[in-house]
Amino acid sequence: MAQERPVMDTDKEKEIDLLELLRTVWGARRRVIKYAIVGAVIGLVIGFSIPKTYVTTIKLAPESKSTNAGGSMAGLAAMAGINLNAGSGTEGITADFFPDIVKSTPFLLEFAEIPVTLQPKNADEPPVQMTLFEYVTEHQKRAWWKHVLGFPGKAVGWVMSLGRDRQEKALPPVDSVDVFHLPEAYKGFVGALGSMLAVQADKKSSMLEAEVTMQDPLVSAMVADSMVAKLQKYMTVYRTQKTRHDLEQNIRQNAEAQARYYEAEDRLAEAIDQNRNITSEALRVRIERLRNERNLAYNVWNQTASQVEMAKIKLQEETPIATVVEPAIVPNRPAAPRKMMIFVAFAFLGGFVAVGIVAVKFLLGNTPGSEEKKPESEEAVAEA
Repeated sequence: MAQERPVMDTDKEKEIDLLELLRTVWGARRRVIKYAIVGAVIGLVIGFSIPKTYVTTIKLAPESKSTNAGGSMAGLAAMAGINLNAGSGTEGITADFFPDIVKSTPFLLEFAEIPVTLQPKNADEPPVQMTLFEYVTEHQKRAWWKHVLGFPGKAVGWVMSLGRDRQEKALPPVDSVDVFHLPEAYKGFVGALGSMLAVQADKKSSMLEAEVTMQDPLVSAMVADSMVAKLQKYMTVYRTQKTRHDLEQNIRQNAEAQARYYEAEDRLAEAIDQNRNITSEALRVRIERLRNERNLAYNVWNQTASQVEMAKIKLQEETPIATVVEPAIVPNRPAAPRKMMIFVAFAFLGGFVAVGIVAVKFLLGNTPGSEEKKPESEEAVAEA
């Protein structure tokens, strides 16, 4: 029993300390409210300083063809979470690769020259047209603190550029740009545009969800529509790359077979015309041999022509068809910043900081060192 009393006393002291802490926090409620108000004001400043951004979302259902003939067993296994086609692979490109394709430098460079139209602020103003490269590099709003933080870097760059040749070189066209030696302007464009485009793939439904985030709603919708068209082009190129190569090879072989047939036919006609009134067994054998060569060349030509038609049919069958489930729509409301959420979050943050300060001061005031000093002071007062 004597050993249980200290434990009970300790629990009671902890409970008393917790109640005392709550009383201390309640006593400092004015400070908590002041900090919350300051945090709310900071949240308002931040919320109104962040530029508005608009998001356009497009849902795409690409056609997928598996090279494995698993049939219904593969479908039942997929429902159970088992992928029987993991080792067999799929034809072309799968949906999991599209997020990486959208972030790739060659894909992003294709957007540099596409024309975009800025939505006018007033109905009386005419729309402004420019390339996406100009819009991304020259017409992007930034928060004021980004300008402040970026000023030292700009100042250092300006100082380092002193004494150099200030003649600016014209940017080469995108078609002639070497990706291995990409100019700085295009690097900045690729980095900025890469953060504005995103593709998410749903493995279960194989659906693609493409999102474009821009500061102008009309530009957001136009870029989203262009991105879907380029994704469809990439799907077609990846899926039909081998079939197109086979078709080109069959067309080349057909042209060569046609030329050989025409040559064999000309040789046969020339031999018949030159020896029309001559009767000779050797001549008859020679003409018969030329006729056989002509027939063989014709059969080869006919066979290659059939292969060309078969390759065209196969190319048409393997060309993927991507169905746009949700088309691009010009957004009416900005997706960010969420001013109310920022306001509430910073208000809570300010109040939490105030509570933390009060709690730290309370805990520091109740440390073992401070408790030992209290009895000494009380004994000194008693002796006096």
